[in-house]
Amino acid sequence: MENFDPKQILCPIDFSEHSAAALRVAALFAKAFEASLLVLHAQRLEAPVYFTEAQTAALKTQLRRSARAALALTEDFSRKYLPPSLPRSVKVVEADAVTAILEGLNQSKAGLAVMGTHGRTGFVRFRLGSVTESVLRQTPAPLVTVGPQVKSLTALNAIKRVLCAVDYSDHSRQVLEHAAAVAKRTGAELVVAHVAGEPALKPTARELHQTLCDWVDPEVRSRCHVTEEVRRGHPAEQIVDVAKKNRASLIVIGNMPSQFFGSLLFGRTTEIITRTSPCPVLTVPGK
Repeated sequence: MENFDPKQILCPIDFSEHSAAALRVAALFAKAFEASLLVLHAQRLEAPVYFTEAQTAALKTQLRRSARAALALTEDFSRKYLPPSLPRSVKVVEADAVTAILEGLNQSKAGLAVMGTHGRTGFVRFRLGSVTESVLRQTPAPLVTVGPQVKSLTALNAIKRVLCAVDYSDHSRQVLEHAAAVAKRTGAELVVAHVAGEPALKPTARELHQTLCDWVDPEVRSRCHVTEEVRRGHPAEQIVDVAKKNRASLIVIGNMPSQFFGSLLFGRTTEIITRTSPCPVLTVPGK
């Protein structure tokens, strides 16, 4: 039964090229699910504790002027990258980005968020930008991230092939349901991938493939064209490689946040896929 059907989509922007790409992707989902789009920009201007009352009042006046300018810029930016017929609204809030996004999701009851991420390089090679990482850990709604490896806006004009990574858990059933809903709405092909471990007695490749085929619900097959692929190796690296091989337009993965910061699942697999994927990634939060 199809249960992923967002009618309100939240897209936070910071006027960067990554935000432009996120708007393009948000428009694809809005069109596919006949949803409206809320474009959100957050800004924060706080008075230092040593400011006098007069200085604080002047700063508040500056903030009001800045908010009006930001709203106009948000409207112009949205107009530039979104189809004119797409139902949308824009909003500027005074808050830090993470708080604004999470509160925006709760207040708007959005069923999906789409955001760009700059990523990081250097000492923490595979960490996401702090805003994206924080939202991923706390979001109550599915989140599409457009990572730093998604370089071409022209490649974001259609969703033609959806790659869904599964591990046979109960949560993977929900992840597959989201992937199938997207594939059905967009007319895309659905590739279901599983990265097997290294047990002492290794099943054959044919046995692994048959296990995956048997696991996929027949109801999913009735809604879209499905193929399966099994790999061995590092989960994140193999999923990204499958995406490149199949020229995936979207990767769909699960996200089960752990109470332990930097857990193996969240700290490595989810984040590495999100950061290194050649296409946008839809992350489905677990309970």
